[in-house]
Amino acid sequence: MIRWLAIVGLLLWIGFGASPAQGPPGPPPPARKIPGIVVKDPYPNACVDCHINYIDMKMDTRFSTLLKQWAEKVEPKLLAKAQAASSAGKKLTGKHPNAVHTLKDIPVKCLVCHGKTSKIAPPFASMIHLIHFSGGDENHFLTLFQGECTYCHKINLSNGQWKIPSAAER
Repeated sequence: MIRWLAIVGLLLWIGFGASPAQGPPGPPPPARKIPGIVVKDPYPNACVDCHINYIDMKMDTRFSTLLKQWAEKVEPKLLAKAQAASSAGKKLTGKHPNAVHTLKDIPVKCLVCHGKTSKIAPPFASMIHLIHFSGGDENHFLTLFQGECTYCHKINLSNGQWKIPSAAER
């Protein structure tokens, strides 16, 4: 008797004899409003369109401002992310070298030092993704921009090729 009750209990527990199917699902939801794909892209120049001086928020994220700050000291949380993206054995100093020349072509000029195989600086892709996608509510890319990939990565809908545009700081 106990064996029979155990078998029935097990079958009920794993869903055998569960209620009939709910029927077919309803219509699919509408397409997500993906910037640059199904709606207009408010940031066609990627980095330089987002990294601006937000006067109302008292938050200046222009690269010229950031580079001035980083020449003195890179804040510990940001330095930790850059260090995590660095090649093994590379110890970052906590200061960014003078890179004012990069302001006319961002991010292309950044890649001179932050290339895929860089030994002198963290590779751009790893570093930028760590910076933009970690930190939760403290990260304004996640809060203000909802972590939208197409604000940086632009797709050519006629050939499927992705790119990150480069432009001068605004």
